[in-house]
Amino acid sequence: MATSDEEKKKAMEDWEKLKAAEKQSLQDYHTELAMCNICAFCRIRCPVYQQVKWESVTPRGKMQILRNVVKGWIKPTPEVARRIFSCTTCQICNDQCDAEVKPFNILKVARKEFTAQGLGPLSAERKMDKRIVEYKNPYKEPQEDRFNWLEVEVPKTSDTLFFFGCVTAYRYGETGKAIVELLKKAGYDFTITPDEGCCGMHPYWDGEMKLSADLAKENIEIFKKTGAKKIVTACAGCYSTFKNAYPELLGNFDFELVHFSELLLELINGDKLKLKKTTPIKVTYHDPCHLGRHSGVFDAPREVIKLIPGVELIEMEHSGRDSQCCGGGGGYFTEFPEDAVEIAEKRVREAEETGADALVTTCPLCKTNLDLAIKRLDSKLKLYDLSELVLEHSE
Repeated sequence: MATSDEEKKKAMEDWEKLKAAEKQSLQDYHTELAMCNICAFCRIRCPVYQQVKWESVTPRGKMQILRNVVKGWIKPTPEVARRIFSCTTCQICNDQCDAEVKPFNILKVARKEFTAQGLGPLSAERKMDKRIVEYKNPYKEPQEDRFNWLEVEVPKTSDTLFFFGCVTAYRYGETGKAIVELLKKAGYDFTITPDEGCCGMHPYWDGEMKLSADLAKENIEIFKKTGAKKIVTACAGCYSTFKNAYPELLGNFDFELVHFSELLLELINGDKLKLKKTTPIKVTYHDPCHLGRHSGVFDAPREVIKLIPGVELIEMEHSGRDSQCCGGGGGYFTEFPEDAVEIAEKRVREAEETGADALVTTCPLCKTNLDLAIKRLDSKLKLYDLSELVLEHSE
């Protein structure tokens, strides 16, 4: 792995290049589509190809399909759309592309165009987007139940708003409680809002641009009403959406954005959060694609883990920018759950090979998919959200 500063610098430079290079339509990418030299470097690391072994779902296969669409040689059809949406949005194809085609950029635009033409999202993803419209979350859960797990009083106003996200709020209340307890122990001032709703990540990657923009506008108005200047979240997907999608959808994001791992590091280094040594444990860390390659946060979670007394961090073969995807992102888990979990099984086996006792991540969706894989494999690995690991070792 590169050093911390080098990792962060490269991630930020790559993201700026990606945004600067992003075009508005598939027709604008006709040159890049023609540049694909079918070298297969992207295929080697594509998690979907490694699972299903179909050439048409590889980044290079998708580039050939889209080239034919742009040339008018084939028509967009539901079957073509199914190939284009067979993607976890892990973005590793951009890193692997020797021809500098940047397949991920093209696929992102293709999803928007296919959806605009009525060919996307795929059926299960479309149903989830409808649930988000109706319930403000993908689970059809009542809004008033969003913070049922919250057992302590939280200030009504603060300069900092903590955004938990749907997966944590409705499926991982124990993670939410761990976060709140850590912030309370550190004496950190924050608030939450009962109006919190879906960040819009799912419809964004479905190509539902109007819906994702509407959700972004609604959330921004909710944030403004709290008076907060800083947004903190422990969800990799929410973080990526605020950092990368909102500026695209709205033109800006006028709040300081912090991932909880970065805040934890600040609190520990500032002696606000004290840690204690318990039974020694070896852990390995899984980089969520949307926190790592999408957003450039590689180091903070690792630095936090290294600061915990008695905890040894062992890296997997593929880590940091080179990390393997868990299979859960981009709507892939929604539409292809069996394949998604089998992709996660590969990641769990890689974690087991390190000899670690536990697997740590900073994404509730990654945690969901990895948990299913651990149970299916009957793995002895213990699975933690970073907040849960820190709480277990806090004074």
